[in-house]
Amino acid sequence: MQHRLFPIRFRKISLGLAAALLALAIGMAPAAADNGGVAGSWTVLIPDAFPNFIFTWRVAADGRYDEDGRDSATGRPIQPTFHGRWTLEGESLILRQAEYDYVFDGTLSGTSYAGDLYLEGVLVSRFCAAKGETAPKRCWNAPLISDATAPPVWLER
Repeated sequence: MQHRLFPIRFRKISLGLAAALLALAIGMAPAAADNGGVAGSWTVLIPDAFPNFIFTWRVAADGRYDEDGRDSATGRPIQPTFHGRWTLEGESLILRQAEYDYVFDGTLSGTSYAGDLYLEGVLVSRFCAAKGETAPKRCWNAPLISDATAPPVWLER
């Protein structure tokens, strides 16, 4: 009886392997395989809305992220851990927070990410982030990036 089961098991394994190879060939790789370098720890500044705080994002390759914030002077936490989801299309990276209707809409450039922060579709601040534990410096001098009269693409979806 065991000799009959072997070909069935072998066919199931072969089918699974063939399906995985086909998915990779047509670009259906899991997020971990093509996350554009997004996964990891990011240090974030939101100078217009939260000038005295530093935020940390822990971005997972599966499209999720966690956010913590601390007072830049004391290092004390300012919020519980917030959660969200992210998507990447080319250089356009969007993070959507789950607890509040915050959306970070920006451009990813290597280990830098900068753009606009919206709350309920209204522009509230610019932001900038650097991959790793060191906060970016350029964010403080940058002008507000978006034209607030033009709705972002994600809002039209």
